[in-house]
Amino acid sequence: MPAVMLVRHGQASFGAAEYDELSELGREQSRTVGAALAAQDVRIDRAISGGLRRQRDTAALCLEAAGFTGALDVDDRFDEYDHLGLAAQLHDGPVPTSSRDFQVVLDAALEQWISGALTPAGMPTWTEFSARAWAGLEEFVAALGKGGSGAVFTSGGIIAAIGARLLGLSPAGCVALHRVVINGGITKVVAGRGGTALISFNEHSHLPATQVTYR
Repeated sequence: MPAVMLVRHGQASFGAAEYDELSELGREQSRTVGAALAAQDVRIDRAISGGLRRQRDTAALCLEAAGFTGALDVDDRFDEYDHLGLAAQLHDGPVPTSSRDFQVVLDAALEQWISGALTPAGMPTWTEFSARAWAGLEEFVAALGKGGSGAVFTSGGIIAAIGARLLGLSPAGCVALHRVVINGGITKVVAGRGGTALISFNEHSHLPATQVTYR
């Protein structure tokens, strides 16, 4: 059966003028993931990335370290939602700049968005966002074929959306899942006769403690 690794991008540049850029630690995390895949002899038949810079750069660094020589495809259905814009539109006053305080604001905004209570201007509904990610995954799985193994380089929101769908989680459960997705963590799904199933979530034993980050 086809197996897909959903790899969250390395640490981006939270608080910087350009968020969509890997930090130095993010680049190191990306190489660590690739080296771990190589050490475990994990086969990658096909690799795909969302279109965001942090996703594409993570993919390039990881795949180079893993020894993957194939082409990297790009599919913007695996792009992350605008988390900064979501927090700003659903929060009164300036968005907090500390990671911990920002997470509180984001969690509240996410639950409203996921539940359908609010949809910020210029953003899709959560249902549309989740459906887009699922369609991208289904197409990728079909392209892998029987016994294929692939890697998708994406973001926490996409991984949470797919995981929540497979587990049948409530909006609050989806937010809880989203909150703990680690940079460089790997979530694995497989597709068989019974449908697509979640095999493991947020695996990160390949990362040393100094490289474990959530934002």
